[in-house]
Parts: sequence; structure tokens; C-alpha cells
Amino acid sequence: MKKVLVTGANGLLGANIVRQLSTMGYLPKAMLRKGSNTLSLKGAKYELFEGEITNKEDVFKAVSNCDYVIHSAASTAQSPSNVESFREANIEATTMIIEACKQYNIKRFIFVSTANCFTNGSLENPGDETSEFMPWLKGSGYAYSKYLAQLEVLENVKKYAFPAIIVSPTFLIGPFDAKPSSGKLLIHGYSKKIVFYPPGGKSFVDVEYAATAICNALTNGRIGQTYLLAGMNITYKDFFRIVEKQSGKRKMLIQIPNVLLSSLGQIFEFVGKVFSLSLPLNVVNARLLSLDNYFSNEKAVTEIGLQETDLNIAVSKSINWFKQNTDLK
Repeated sequence: MKKVLVTGANGLLGANIVRQLSTMGYLPKAMLRKGSNTLSLKGAKYELFEGEITNKEDVFKAVSNCDYVIHSAASTAQSPSNVESFREANIEATTMIIEACKQYNIKRFIFVSTANCFTNGSLENPGDETSEFMPWLKGSGYAYSKYLAQLEVLENVKKYAFPAIIVSPTFLIGPFDAKPSSGKLLIHGYSKKIVFYPPGGKSFVDVEYAATAICNALTNGRIGQTYLLAGMNITYKDFFRIVEKQSGKRKMLIQIPNVLLSSLGQIFEFVGKVFSLSLPLNVVNARLLSLDNYFSNEKAVTEIGLQETDLNIAVSKSINWFKQNTDLK
């Protein structure tokens, strides 16, 4: 069996990757911090490796006996907004893993990036892999750090023929979200009778389909290419209508006006800086929530077998998992 190291293996995407690798005949090696929550991996088959992606000895030891590496670990916090806070976990760790992969002649390295490294588009003209990073997103420490790490991967492909592929998921929805991460949005819509929603929209992708496409990329896809793992492009209002339908609970949906959302972003960012607080909203996040943040999945569908997302199914799977594994009722 070919062994695949998966960093961030207990995250929403990582846990789904581990499970999919097993079904495809690979041996997943899950790299986790010591003492990590493993609820998302309950019942999965994998080899455990405890270590830090920021520790060189741990990284090289983890990579040493593997055939492939899928690097999905990252600091994904929306604040603070400065890139330096994300440098060690998102940029330096990626560089270290690349060096380990080169030393041990890894067959292929899959780097999990983010769709925010590209320019969003409209429903009629969604963004694709030919678009550029939006300069104003330098104000998002997370997005900018992932973009810089992505450039590092591509530079190694160019200079050293490093066998890397980049996958860039949009907003992931599905089971095994123990943290929870993106599931917070779904829980918000499920648990509240009155749901306030932003004016923009997102591309929502079934996490199980994204995980399968990533595993396919171990043998399919083109070296040095980036693939947007996008799904259904819909407004937040329509997303919460789907959550309402799947929950069976009537909701009152109220849109937050653009002006109010922008003002709240400015206030939260100011308070966060003054009092050194990590708050969930800032100027950049408020702007993202107001955009039609839509992307095309055509390239990933064609080259690495990404399936089209049915958001009713993805939301249903997610709700059922939360009901079975958390106190969601």
C-alpha cells in the first residue's frame, strides 16, 4: 500500500481526505499535534503520527517513509489581519515540508490552498484559475499567507521540477467537522429562529467530493497546476433557505445591509487592535461577505474528477453528523 502523509488530518477537509484515501487503497498517515481532538477521525483507518508542522525534526520524520504528501494543515483564523501572525504556520511550515519532500523523493505533493488566492466572479462569469490574487486581500493575514505559500510551491515546481499540484477549495460543507470550522455557518442557520445573513454569496462545495478530487490528484492532474474545488454558487439567503428546508424548522431571514456590515467591520477591527482582541469580523471579512464570491470548477471537474455539489445533500449530511456527534438538536 502506498503511504500518504496528511497534515491537518483532524480538520474538516483532512478527516475526509483520510477516509477517502482508505477507500482508494492508500495507507493514510495522519499528522496531528499531541493531544489533538480526534472526533472527526472516529472509525477511520489511519497511522497516527504526533508532531508539529512547525518543528523540522517532526516534519522530516513524518515525511521520511511516505510516498505522497497532502498538506492541508493551516492556521485559518480570520484575525489578526497581519500576515506575520500566520507566517510560521502557513508559510514557513510549507517551505519546510517541501524541503522534506525533496529530500525523501516524494512522488507527488498536494498543497491545499484557498479560492481566495484568485479573483471572484459573478454567476454569469465566475472566477477561475487564470485570475489573479486580489491586492486588497493582503489585509487578510490568512488569505495573504496562503497566497505566499502557494507562490513558494510554484517556485519550487519551476526551479526544481518539484512534483506539486495545488488545490484551492471554496467553502466546505459536510460531515466530520469536529472543531467546527465552516460548520459554524450551518449551525448558525440551523439553531436560530431569526437568521441574519450578509448580502453576498459563496461557492459551497461538498467536502467529501473535494476530498475525493484531492486524492485523485495523487495520480491525475498536471504538475504545477492549480485546481479550484468549487461547488454551488448561491447567495447566503439561498444557502440558509436550504438549511431551513433540511432542518424542517421555519426561519425568519433578515439581510444585514451593506453599509451596516461595513461599519461593523471597521468597529470590530478598531476594537480588536486597541484591546489586542481576536474578533470574528474586520474590514476585509465584511467586504468578502458583501461580494458575489463565485468560482468555476470546470478545470477540476475535467482533470481531477471533482463531482458537482448538490447542496441539499451536503447540508443534510452535515446536519446529521452534528446531531449524532454534538449537542445539536
